Amino acid sequence: MPVDHLPRGARVVAMSTLACAALAALMPSGAHAQAGAAPGSAESAERASLTELRNTTLALIDALVEQGLLTRAKADELMRKARSGPATTGSAAEGAQWGQPARPVVRVPYLAETTKAQIKEDIRNDILATARDEGWTDGRKLPGWLKSVSVEGDVRVRAQGELFDKNNAAADLFTLQNYTQESPAWAPDLTNTQNDRSRMTVRARVGVTVKAGDVSGGVRIATGGASGSPSSESQTLGNNFNRLAVGFDRAWLQWEPVQGDWLKGGRMAVPFDHSELLWPDDLAIDGIAAKGELDLGPGLYGFALGGAFPLEEFAIVKRDRWLYGAQLGVDWASSSGDWQLRAALAYYNFQNIAGVREDGPPPVNQNVGTMPYLASQYSASVRQKGNTLINLNAPICVITPSTPGCSSTATWGLASKFRPVDLTLGITAKLFRPYQANFDVDIVRNTGFDLADISRRAGLDLSGLKEKTTGYQLKLGFGMPRVKDRGDWRSFLAYRHFERDAWVDAFTDSGWHGGGTNYKGFGVGGEYAFVDNASIGLRYFSTRELDDGLRYTNSNGQQVGNMSSAPLRIDTVQVEANLRF
Repeated sequence: MPVDHLPRGARVVAMSTLACAALAALMPSGAHAQAGAAPGSAESAERASLTELRNTTLALIDALVEQGLLTRAKADELMRKARSGPATTGSAAEGAQWGQPARPVVRVPYLAETTKAQIKEDIRNDILATARDEGWTDGRKLPGWLKSVSVEGDVRVRAQGELFDKNNAAADLFTLQNYTQESPAWAPDLTNTQNDRSRMTVRARVGVTVKAGDVSGGVRIATGGASGSPSSESQTLGNNFNRLAVGFDRAWLQWEPVQGDWLKGGRMAVPFDHSELLWPDDLAIDGIAAKGELDLGPGLYGFALGGAFPLEEFAIVKRDRWLYGAQLGVDWASSSGDWQLRAALAYYNFQNIAGVREDGPPPVNQNVGTMPYLASQYSASVRQKGNTLINLNAPICVITPSTPGCSSTATWGLASKFRPVDLTLGITAKLFRPYQANFDVDIVRNTGFDLADISRRAGLDLSGLKEKTTGYQLKLGFGMPRVKDRGDWRSFLAYRHFERDAWVDAFTDSGWHGGGTNYKGFGVGGEYAFVDNASIGLRYFSTRELDDGLRYTNSNGQQVGNMSSAPLRIDTVQVEANLRF
């Protein structure tokens, strides 16, 4: 079969064999190799051509070694055999010395020009094809900064089903709260509680990181856009084929003069040790953070982290909203490497986030937009469901909504202040290598809940409101640490109990209970890599509301119950395919 028709891998082997054979034929041997040739003679021209072919062949062998297609030991062996001539048996072969031909010697005194040209062309084409397929390059020809650039990303396509219990409270009972304007209220934006929903979503992310000495920086774009939920980058498909919304998900700079000690600013991944109970994987935060580490002993080190993160800035209000956070933690690993323990305690302060009821009517005419009014509202564009809300409209607007500037619907603000304390604990067992088992616990309690303060800001006596400010998650995982290579897999089983005012519901995982707080339930799932860097996953979540037993009669005389404990059961199924690069 002609060499050109062989597969590329076989072609490389064939060409390397041909090259070595040609080299063997071209090596100087005997009197013929030592004899001179008159300059300008035909023999001299042929010798120059053969020397060129010999050099090309040597270059090919070096290239094969450099790219791992041929080991150096094998190359040296082929060179030795080429210098020694064809293998022989008996005493002649045994007596051959290094650099001297064994007997008998086979010489190729002449190669036709067409043959030499074909060999050179085949070698050149094969090297170029291999270089193209395997990405060979000369690092000296690349800009220096390009060597410090890394690119990563992923694409996820998901089919999701949300199954609602038919005994759930009707959605209009939740939205009715907007018109009765009664405080407190819960989930007034909930519009679907009984109709099953099936949809497809997609998430795509591409990020670039650049390092320059102690300073590094990165940007990442992702689907979702600026108008989506802050806790999810997934975008629902089915928009008459319109393009997906894309926004900058990350944009940060980091200075790390010592490994483990860094200062970072911009839009970044959540820097705190955390679980997805409080901080979903898709969520990024804005601000500045710093971290330091300290060796405490063999296998033990401690770390401290703090930061300030703007939530919302106002043009005419001094009380901008911020999140301040601080965390202390330790990390220990056994001398055998079979066990690892990590624990962290964090304190967060969501400043100026609680709602304050207005004491006068809203501005009208030329004053609209020039005076701060309802600035403490909890915007419907970010809130999900679960937190206790109070109506911020002035009393006159509730009694007589026909007053100029008043609205017939409520403007909601958070009833509680949020100063959560969060304890995370993680235990990793590597006794089953290459698999590992993880057990993680996350417990949060909001220390900012104060009934007297809530009543004062609401302008009502809300002393009967129950304090529901604790959340926790228990999670067990088993499998590979990372699902990357073909055959890797990982599974998990988790249980959650998430009371309504334990955490700000805007920043919660939208997979559990459709997002928000005020539920309990479990989740189970797994992921399997069917090829390198590509996987399929399956998750199932079953949750229902937390019932605090309160009942009340609405403005229509209906006994509907406290909406914080209104029946709401949701089962969620997610099937997805992921590609990471």
